Amino acid sequence: MTTFRALLARPTALAALLVLGVVAVLTVCGAFIAPHDPLAQNTSDVLAAPSAAHWLGTDYLGRDILSRLLAGSRLSVLAALEAVLIALVLGTGAALVAVFAVRPVRWLIERIFDSFMALPFITFAVAIGALLGNSIHAAMIAVGILAAPTYFRVVRAAVLETVHTQFVEAARLFGVPVPRIVVTHVLPRIVPVLLVTSASALAASLLVVASLTFLGVGVQPPTPTWGGMLAADLSYLAARPANPVGPALAIMVTVAALGVLADRLRDVRTGAGTRTAGTAQEPGAELSERAAITDDADGARTTETTTTPPLQQPRSGGAEVETDRALVEIEDLHVHAESSDAHLVRGVSLRVPRGSSVGILGESGSGKTMTVKSLLGVLPDGVSVTGGSIAFDGHDLTAGEASWKDLHGRRIGTVFQDPATWFTPHLSVGAQVDEVLRHTLGLSRSEAAATRAELLEHVGLREVSRVAGQYPHELSGGMLQRILLAIAVSGEPDLLVADEATTALDVTVQAEVLALVRRLRREHALTVLMISHDLAVLAHSCDYLYVFRHGVVVEEGPTDAVLRAPQHPYTRTLVADHTVFGIEAVRAAGAASGEPTRQKEAAPL
Repeated sequence: MTTFRALLARPTALAALLVLGVVAVLTVCGAFIAPHDPLAQNTSDVLAAPSAAHWLGTDYLGRDILSRLLAGSRLSVLAALEAVLIALVLGTGAALVAVFAVRPVRWLIERIFDSFMALPFITFAVAIGALLGNSIHAAMIAVGILAAPTYFRVVRAAVLETVHTQFVEAARLFGVPVPRIVVTHVLPRIVPVLLVTSASALAASLLVVASLTFLGVGVQPPTPTWGGMLAADLSYLAARPANPVGPALAIMVTVAALGVLADRLRDVRTGAGTRTAGTAQEPGAELSERAAITDDADGARTTETTTTPPLQQPRSGGAEVETDRALVEIEDLHVHAESSDAHLVRGVSLRVPRGSSVGILGESGSGKTMTVKSLLGVLPDGVSVTGGSIAFDGHDLTAGEASWKDLHGRRIGTVFQDPATWFTPHLSVGAQVDEVLRHTLGLSRSEAAATRAELLEHVGLREVSRVAGQYPHELSGGMLQRILLAIAVSGEPDLLVADEATTALDVTVQAEVLALVRRLRREHALTVLMISHDLAVLAHSCDYLYVFRHGVVVEEGPTDAVLRAPQHPYTRTLVADHTVFGIEAVRAAGAASGEPTRQKEAAPL
């Protein structure tokens, strides 16, 4: 509806829609409103000039040109629509298969459509018509096949762009099956692309249909078509030069209206909503994070502190650590990027004992995210594991991608950086929670709704039905992160992976999320693997640290030992930099000056 309203606001688009509306009415009702029988011949009134009885005159057999023009609209337009539908189904279906299929299938599909693009439309349509019989349907099958590569290339590019978004990756990690991802998350996002492509393809198909019927392919006289009327009137141009004007104008005006509509659809698509959903609060958002967070039974907030905790006080989790058995074991992991021939991870080994909280610390490009993506089985295209092993609860995950399908959303839960980007913007948050519950836990609609309400309350939200009905851009980052945590623990996983889960949040909300993670860890007996470049976050939350740099682990050990007595120069630099630039430096400066920090008064409005 938003796209339609935007089109109505553009005069050229409105004019094109009106023209196409008239064409649609003529396509449906043209044969019924024709003033004469389009096939009736009157040899006593051939090539008659326009008159009150025959508004556009008659042709060489005395047939009424206006009646034939109206009756010919149906076959001309419906044949073009048939070709577009064939192209849409073939091209879009093949594009979806090519994106989600394995590399050999993808390569084969791409080569097939490359071959189709080399074939000429008219010649191929005539050949297929001769092969399948001289019918309009056979010709349209040929036209649809040759138009399918246009859909394939455009749709494939749009699907790849959507598939590489974080909300699709989140759906995969939460255990949503691929067909459901395609229907719910991918197809609605590419509808504008399909509309633009279909408008352009329909204009081209109308011209092809007119050309074929002009040549006598697919439709034989006396059946009226726009192209066939042009061919019949060519021999009598000297006597009646105005006779071809009607069908020629019908073709030109319809094609021009489709071209204008395609351009305006493209303008609306590229000009609307460039702001990333969730990056700013909508003016009409009715809920704030503060209003939607519940209090503890004692009346205290769920957060234990309102600032990032000091580095000198590392905190162990509430769960007892089982050091004998590791839930996650990564041995000598190597990850390679084919396009750049870069070794992103080089011989990384780490263990995550059951019940522990393990942190991975490192700067951007250190290999920490690629290591975790290898564990989750969601490495980007062109990046692959070339050596080593990844074991989860004793099972080797490097045996094949199928090993991960039973883990996502059930044994492994995941939360991410910048939570707004991990929600599909066109779906309410409640629908996305229900989607995970229904497909990973097998709940019915009513059961999923009840479980969703319990989960949202469990992570500290109130007015949960109201929150569930809102869209991601209407909620704050802290609320979205709580909802992600609710989804992550919905399947009672063994492992919770928190990848930069507090990076995009302000300090107060960051502390609240960390407190929530600790509570969920205690109540759900979670093992936590936390990835961050924030040393204070890991110091406060993790029992054991791995320090990454340039794709290798440069130091590891209990959090307290690593922070108090770092061995590697890089770790010592991180600790020293945090002391100089971190919160301790601010507190020390305030204590030295003897002046408490004061909140700046807001300027009067």
